[in-house]
Amino acid sequence: MKCIVIIYNSAIEDRVNEALDGIIEKFTLFEKVLGKGKNSQPHMGNSVWPTTNKLIFSILNNENDIDIIKEKLKEIKNEYINEGLKLLIFPVEELV
Repeated sequence: MKCIVIIYNSAIEDRVNEALDGIIEKFTLFEKVLGKGKNSQPHMGNSVWPTTNKLIFSILNNENDIDIIKEKLKEIKNEYINEGLKLLIFPVEELV
């Protein structure tokens, strides 16, 4: 079992949703995530830096699904170099 966290610029939401369609069924979505990445402008949701990020949190059992997600998100990241997209993968020791 693995936990994945995907943080991405709201501007590429359609592409991310398309990539995850049919793979991730259960998730938590954080709508307005603020921050600054290494290769992107700040996303602060204000008049100076109006963009925001989104965050998807999900637990997956199938390692193959994680590999598919990783490849699809790499494609998007290469297409939108300056928009901000990160995938974090953590082991899940226990789920209650």
